Amino acid sequence: MATHLSWLRTCKLKQLGAIARATGVNSSGTKPVLITNIQDALTSKQTATSTPTPRRNHDYHILSIDMGIRNLAYCHLSLPSTWLSAVKSKKTNPGNIIPEIKHWARIDVSKSTNYNNIDSDEQTKATQIKESFDPSTYASHAHHLLTHTLLPLAPTHILIERQRFRSMGGSSVQEWTLRVNMFEAMLYATLHTLRQAGKWEGEVLPVEPNKVSRFWIGGEERGRGKGEKTKKRKMAMARELVAGGTEVVVERRTEGLWGEVTGRAEGKAGKFDDLADSLLQGLAWVRWEENRRLVWEKGVNVLEELMQERGRR
Repeated sequence: MATHLSWLRTCKLKQLGAIARATGVNSSGTKPVLITNIQDALTSKQTATSTPTPRRNHDYHILSIDMGIRNLAYCHLSLPSTWLSAVKSKKTNPGNIIPEIKHWARIDVSKSTNYNNIDSDEQTKATQIKESFDPSTYASHAHHLLTHTLLPLAPTHILIERQRFRSMGGSSVQEWTLRVNMFEAMLYATLHTLRQAGKWEGEVLPVEPNKVSRFWIGGEERGRGKGEKTKKRKMAMARELVAGGTEVVVERRTEGLWGEVTGRAEGKAGKFDDLADSLLQGLAWVRWEENRRLVWEKGVNVLEELMQERGRR
C-alpha cells in the first residue's frame, strides 16, 4: 500500500493540502503528517470500497445526521449500485452518477411522540412543558428515533456530525453542548447494540463539521459574527447545489420543505441551516469517496484536477 502511494513524497505541501481537503482528511500539519494522514485514509477499512451494501435493491443509502436535540436534521441520499461498483473497480468515473435525496427532514427528539410533525407550530406550542434530560430518557429517545424513523430507511452508512465540547472557541462548556454530546453517544451505543444483535447491517462514521465547511466554502468564517456568516454561506451553498441539479437531485418536493430550501418560506429562513448542514455533510462524504478513488487510481496525475476543483469554489 505504501509503495503504491510513494508518489505523495514528491508533492509540495500545498498539493498535499489540496488532496487532504478533497478526500476529507485533516489538512493541517507538516508534510510527513499530511502524507501519513492521506495514506491512512486511502487504506482505511471504513470506506465505500470496504463496506457491503444491503441486499435489498443493491442500492447505496447514506443517512447524514446533523446533531441536535430540538433541531436534529437528517438527509437520506441514495446512489445506485453502479456507483459502488465504480468505486470498487476503479474502472469508471462515478462523477456522472448524481446522488438523489430520498428523505430530508428536521425533527425534535426531545418530544417522545409524533416525530414526523415537528414543523407544526401548533404542536410546538401545545407541548412546551419542562423537558427531561436524564440519561434514561435520552436512551429511550435514541432507541425510538433509530428504530421508528431512521433505520427503516435501510441506510448502508450513517454519518453523524462530530460534536465539539466548546462552542465558537469559548473557554466554558455549555450545558446544552453536553446534552447533545450525550445524545450523540447514545446513538452510537444503540447502533452498535442493534448491529451486534443482527438487527441492522451498516457502518457508522463520524464527520467533523470543519472538514465539511473547508470542502464546500473553503473553511469557516473568522472574527465577529463568524458563526452567523458561516451559517449563511453554507445555506447559500446548499440552495445552489439543489437548484443546480448537477450535484444532487430531489425525489420529493414537499411544499413546506421546498419553501425552506428555496428561501421563500415565511418566518422559517433561519431553520434551514440544520437541513443544509445535513445535506452538505452527506454530499461531502460522497465526493470524498470519489476523490479517494481518483487519487488511488490516477496517482500524481489527479493533482491538477483537484487543484482546479478547489479553485472553482
